[in-house]
Amino acid sequence: MNTRDRLKQIGLSLFARHGYEGTTLAQIATAASIKKPSIYNHFDSKAALFLELSRDADDDMIALIDASLADMAEAPFEQRLRHLLQQCATFAYREHQGVFYKRFLLFPPLDLIAETEAITAKGESRIDRRLVEFVQEGRRAGALRSTLADAHFIAAFYCVVDGLLSETFMYERHELERRFEGIWSVFWMGVKTG
Repeated sequence: MNTRDRLKQIGLSLFARHGYEGTTLAQIATAASIKKPSIYNHFDSKAALFLELSRDADDDMIALIDASLADMAEAPFEQRLRHLLQQCATFAYREHQGVFYKRFLLFPPLDLIAETEAITAKGESRIDRRLVEFVQEGRRAGALRSTLADAHFIAAFYCVVDGLLSETFMYERHELERRFEGIWSVFWMGVKTG
């Protein structure tokens, strides 16, 4: 692994554990066994490192959605939607990356609000395009109510995923899986045909 990637890996771990404000470049340098000024050969600042990691986390969420949709492409729509929700909700359990993603979304650094909001908006737009295509496919397959507006589906989808992501702060994985069953049944009843 090259030094830049190692710094990103260490930064991800420290930002996930201590947050942006609780992590220093000196801590990152020490963990990487380099001198602090050497970090500047790879990143202009702590903010630059954090923002790159934020973009990576956003890209990873998009990749997870794409993989879920591709992996389940031949399954019935109900199974595809369930799988997609589960995958998005369990993203938070990825070591370091999941915690970083939650922090990045819920508690962005105050001095990087504009930049993190721009990353989030761009990512949300990319997810929205995928979800619109997905919900339209569900309607064409007769699985989703024809009166269900794209925007309503997307809003409900985000609320379920955001709620499940928040619950990862409070519950162990086995409890979250149990809770998912009830959440899924209510969500599916609200969007399915008939």
